[in-house]
Amino acid sequence: MSSRNRLITLIAAGTAAVLMAAVALAAVLNQPKEAARPDTVAVTVPVALRADGLAKDVSVGVILTLGQSGEPGSEYNRAAQGAVVAAQRFAQGGTPVSLRAENDKGTEDGARAAVRALSGQGVSGVVITSTGPQAQAAAQTAAELGLPAILPYSEPAAAAPAVWTTGPTAAAVDTALQTALAGKGRVLVVEDGATAPASVSRVQTLSLGNFADLLAMAQEAAIQTGDQLRPLADGAPDAEPARIAEPADAVVLTAATPHRLARVVQALQSRDVSVPLILPSGAASPQFATTLAELDGTASGQLVTVAPAGGDATALQQDAQGRGMSAFLSAVRLAAGDTGVLNLVGDAPFAADAWAADPGSHDAVVALTRAAALARSNEPGKVGAALGTMSFGPGEGLAGPALDFSKPAALIAPAVPASASAQDLGLRPADANAPRLVWVPAPAGS
Repeated sequence: MSSRNRLITLIAAGTAAVLMAAVALAAVLNQPKEAARPDTVAVTVPVALRADGLAKDVSVGVILTLGQSGEPGSEYNRAAQGAVVAAQRFAQGGTPVSLRAENDKGTEDGARAAVRALSGQGVSGVVITSTGPQAQAAAQTAAELGLPAILPYSEPAAAAPAVWTTGPTAAAVDTALQTALAGKGRVLVVEDGATAPASVSRVQTLSLGNFADLLAMAQEAAIQTGDQLRPLADGAPDAEPARIAEPADAVVLTAATPHRLARVVQALQSRDVSVPLILPSGAASPQFATTLAELDGTASGQLVTVAPAGGDATALQQDAQGRGMSAFLSAVRLAAGDTGVLNLVGDAPFAADAWAADPGSHDAVVALTRAAALARSNEPGKVGAALGTMSFGPGEGLAGPALDFSKPAALIAPAVPASASAQDLGLRPADANAPRLVWVPAPAGS
């Protein structure tokens, strides 16, 4: 079958999958579907993308922290495979862009070395997919070298020319956190190596360092939420176990990494904690989903995180963003079906990570590629200058929310609460090894 026919077949299959998944998602959301609204984007967003004016030798660098065992900064290295999808879409459109990947080794020195290595290879810009100190070190080094840099999953330590974040800022996350806690009067904070924002009004804080182990902390949390009885005190033989008088009605969790966060969630679930568990934005990472599945934790509406109004469920919307996400997912299926398409470091087929490839890394590559096309140059300074004048939406090939690069925090959409679901939307290639966790954003105005 020709590439064109394969593409048409996959798009048709994807359309059918979307229609079937819409019925399933309606049960998850349990609310009326919003009516379609007109917009300026074509009825379909093409899978293949073109970048007219793009030089033949344009390349984009991607910096990752490699590791699959919870190493700090590695939580998005599978999500970063969305960059591969972007490159494949431009190749299908006849304007290829190459990707070059470097491992920052989880250290600040490794991050600086990775940026310098990519600069030496002549990339036009870099996508920094790690988090924490190494991501900030990479962004600073890129700024010093005049190399445009996009951080989809973290913020730079300080504003710098030609350095952008396309994820929600800390302030946006905090605002969404307050929305998630609306109506909750007795909030319990549970911490494992990270502290909750000062804006969270709490009645008590439990820190892992004050307990013998994680299960002991989870047991105390269950007592504070009224889901377990307070045990008898020594010397009170005639007393009976009882629930506390004023139980917490929500738990805010923090942890040093998504790997540790999943452990805390599973421990609380094992103690039958039933109140909403409000999680930091790292819960949306593939590492959290993988670890929770390995621990036999439950993905349910009890789990709430904050994220931009995007994700796979967006493909079910009858609007521009829905069509942009649908095109992205069609490209994911197409790339996964080609055994010759490898992951970013070239050591395994892309298909192994197709379940996790996300719009953040994809859209960062789309933005840098379109900036290089506008500049008609692969020179980083010209690419960065062009990108600073541009904004993008589904019509330019984005899968996620619109971006405006005239400001360092390019994301236009606010962060919103999102609830976990184990519903399989059927929009990605079937993978029995992939965890079942989808984040469904709260409807606007809810």
